[in-house]
Formats: sequence, structure tokens, C-alpha cells
Amino acid sequence: MSGRERSREKERDAQMTKREETDRDNTQINVMEKSFPQWELLKPEEINILVTLSVDQVQLQFENILHFKNHQTCLKEAALLEYFVNGFWWAKEMSFTSEQISFIMALLQQLINNIKNKQASFADNFKAFTQTVLSTRQSPSTKDFLFNNDQIKAITDYFKTSLFQHYRLYELLLSHSREKQLLKTEKCIEVINPAEFAAPLEEGFPADLYFHYMAPPCVQTPEQGSPESHEENVKEPEKAELEESAGNHEGFSVEDVREALGEMTQEMLAKLQADFTEKLRVHEETYISRLERLQKASSK
Repeated sequence: MSGRERSREKERDAQMTKREETDRDNTQINVMEKSFPQWELLKPEEINILVTLSVDQVQLQFENILHFKNHQTCLKEAALLEYFVNGFWWAKEMSFTSEQISFIMALLQQLINNIKNKQASFADNFKAFTQTVLSTRQSPSTKDFLFNNDQIKAITDYFKTSLFQHYRLYELLLSHSREKQLLKTEKCIEVINPAEFAAPLEEGFPADLYFHYMAPPCVQTPEQGSPESHEENVKEPEKAELEESAGNHEGFSVEDVREALGEMTQEMLAKLQADFTEKLRVHEETYISRLERLQKASSK
């Protein structure tokens, strides 16, 4: 073999080796990209816009993104909408980057899809979650750690409290159809066939003849009388009392009234004086009896 052929073989071997290394690197990147999911429903620039919105505005945006039009009446859509909105808002409060938030949303989607499609049990789903989180220690684009140890611990705590502690509830919600209950009340109303019965008399007579001859007379009871008559009845006793009082005082002058008041005063004073005299006499007798007892006691 000549030297030229040997050099060609060396070049060929070097190219094969380089190609194998390139294929190996591409394979590793593809594997890492598979273990490092990104949410397909939101782009990084869209995530940056959502981060600046309030929680109510974020919920409105997620309604359109997830196509949840019946979340106000459908329990499943309402629970999933709250699930994704809470996850996004938690990642925002953790001050994650758009790449990190996209990973969190993709992980939320992956776990909820596994429950919905019955692809994994609780243990399998938790194992997949752990492997996915640990595999993101290195980002394929920047060759840097995507999450540090504290962030991975925070992610684990959040998914434990938000999803895995309520895993059975999510299974019942997503994999079991709800029974539809129709509550109604039936009422039967009998309708009279007008062809079988004669029309009422008021429909067969002219109105003026009916009300003049056939309609019963309207009798007003005392309670149903007009308010004016009621007021007159109330005012009549008052007028009678005034008239009686005015009639009783007719024929008396001022001197007669003064003389009557004087007599009443004298009688009251005489009665008071008699009462005072009687009380004074009783006190005197009591005082005299006490003095006599004291004198007898002192003489002994």
C-alpha cells in the first residue's frame, strides 16, 4: 500500500470518527431535550407578557389558551383552569425565568395528562416527576444548571402539596364521568273543551244588560266604606264630647267658680289642721308617759 493510499485511509477514518462524535452529541442533546420539556402552548415572549399581568388577567388569558369556555358550569374545566393558573402564578412569584416557567407549565401538563389518560399509577407518575426534575440540572442550550438545589426543593414541595396530596381527587375528576341528574316536576292541567260546554251568561248577554240585570249588587260593608265616612264617624264622638263639656259649663260665672274653689280650699285646710292636731296630741301623750316613767324610775 502506497503512502497516498495510507493518507486517504487516515482521512477517511478521521471523518468517520468525527461523524460518530457528532451523531453521539446530537443523540445526547435529543435525550436531554426530551427530559427537559417546554410548554408548547406558550412562547417565551408570551410568558414575559403574562408575567406583567394581574392574576385575573392571567386567568382570562388561560381561558383562551386552554379553550375552557364552560369553566363556570363545568367542574372539570374549573379545576384544571385553577390548576394551571396557580402553577403559573407560583412560578412567577418564585421569580423564575421564561424558560423555567415554561418547564413548570410543561411538567404540570405532563403529569395531568398521565392521570387523564391513565398512563401511569401514582408511583409511576411520581417517579417520572422526580426524573424529569433532576434531569434539568443542565440546560441543553446554555450548558448551565437550570435549577439550583433550593429551587428543586421548592418545586418538589409545590407539586407535593398541589397535585400529589390530592392525586385521588384528580383521578376521580379526570377519569370518571359524572352522573347526570335531571330534576323536573310534572304538572297535569286539564283543559276544558269549549265545544262541549255552553258559553257563560256574561259572554252571551250584552255588557249593559248583564251589569244592569244579572250582576249581583255591590254591597259595601262598614269596613269597606270610604275613608271620608270613617273620618266623619271618628269626628262625631269628639264633637259630642265638646258639646257636652260646653253644655255643662253654661250658666257659671267667674265669681261662682272662685267661690267654689274657696270652699274646696277651706275644706282641705280644715282637714289638714285636724290631722295635724291629732298627730300633735298623740306625740304629747307619748312624751308625757315617757316623762312619768323616768320620774318613777329616778324616785326608786
